[in-house]
Amino acid sequence: MSCNVFKIKFDADKTLVSRQAKTERILELSMHTPLAAEGKGRPTLNLGIVLDRSGSMQGEKLDYVKQAASHVLDQLIEQDRVALVVYDDSIQVLANSLQVTNSNRFEMKRLISGIRSGNMTNLAGGWLAGCKEIASTAGEMTINRTLLLTDGLANVGETDLEVLAQHAFELYKDAISTSTFGVGEGFNEHLLEAMANRGGGNFYYIARPERIPEIFLKEFNDLVGITARQVEIRLDLPPEVEWKVLGEWTAEYKDGHLHIFIGDMLAGKTQEIYLRLQVPGDAQTGDFTLNARAFGKDDKGSLLESQVSLSFHYADQKDVDAALTNQGLMERFGIVELADSATEALKLERAGQREAASRTMQDSINRNRPHISPMAAQRYEDLSSRMGTGMSEEDRKQTHYDQYNIKRKKEEDEGN
Repeated sequence: MSCNVFKIKFDADKTLVSRQAKTERILELSMHTPLAAEGKGRPTLNLGIVLDRSGSMQGEKLDYVKQAASHVLDQLIEQDRVALVVYDDSIQVLANSLQVTNSNRFEMKRLISGIRSGNMTNLAGGWLAGCKEIASTAGEMTINRTLLLTDGLANVGETDLEVLAQHAFELYKDAISTSTFGVGEGFNEHLLEAMANRGGGNFYYIARPERIPEIFLKEFNDLVGITARQVEIRLDLPPEVEWKVLGEWTAEYKDGHLHIFIGDMLAGKTQEIYLRLQVPGDAQTGDFTLNARAFGKDDKGSLLESQVSLSFHYADQKDVDAALTNQGLMERFGIVELADSATEALKLERAGQREAASRTMQDSINRNRPHISPMAAQRYEDLSSRMGTGMSEEDRKQTHYDQYNIKRKKEEDEGN
């Protein structure tokens, strides 16, 4: 595959489906983005930096947060814009969206240095204030992203995970994405991941406050490396075919099309998306074809597009059973399904339902054992055992973050 093309590939565990009964098929859609053109400048950024200054942030955490925010300002150039919002139980816009001139940078650093810890945590209010600032200056060719950092539970204003995740998705559709940063052990990792997933950004777990500046810089480096914005896959799918998208990717079915929202993608990045389909039996039809189209925008706002098709053939059940399975695809699928199952099991374990959590994990291991390596199976067996006896908060958060990285094919961050 050429490194300088926007391309989608399509594969399945098998290409036969049963005439007599419903058939489960596993699909792999693989997206690849182009490298940045040589000598080309980086994209223009329009950022909203939203910082938790609640009482739990006092001391070392807040010191590192201020250092990180100042360091991000140092990376920005005059074509960029940035807004600065802090929140506890109240919201304060320290700086409206400003062009990053030297004088504005100096003034914002002064404002950052004066941030003091306060009271409770109106996460939703602070985040939405940052998004509003970005929206006021968003351009067709800018990357518009809110960076939300918190160390605590949202306990003032809107706190419902589904409501906030849906807000993030609506903002994403308006070209405003969200990345979230959870520090320490007091925040809700499932909320922050959901907001980042639905908001087309990244989620980070930062166990040690001294790593806040480093992780903020990683996010900045990702932003300036984007070559495909608002990437989406549209799969033509008959309404009678049941579907599930793995990996917590946002998906919507509308008018015969399954839309899968990928977000912004880095230069030269390959991202696999896995689907489980249930295809009804059909004794009359010989073949059916699935068509997929991937599209996004480059840094000039021009359309990037790629299309691919995959045909399935109806056959007798015995022939479907006898057909060879794509084992490499099933191993890759199995690891993502295990990560999905682990995320759901962690929610149960947190709620005190240890037996149900362990059983959920074990069921997924048994389903995928024929396809995954013994080492991977043992890793999840160990997790199932820890769930059954109860996990520490640090173990929950690190395990959750590990599964997020697996689902999204991100580099593992061992030292966080």
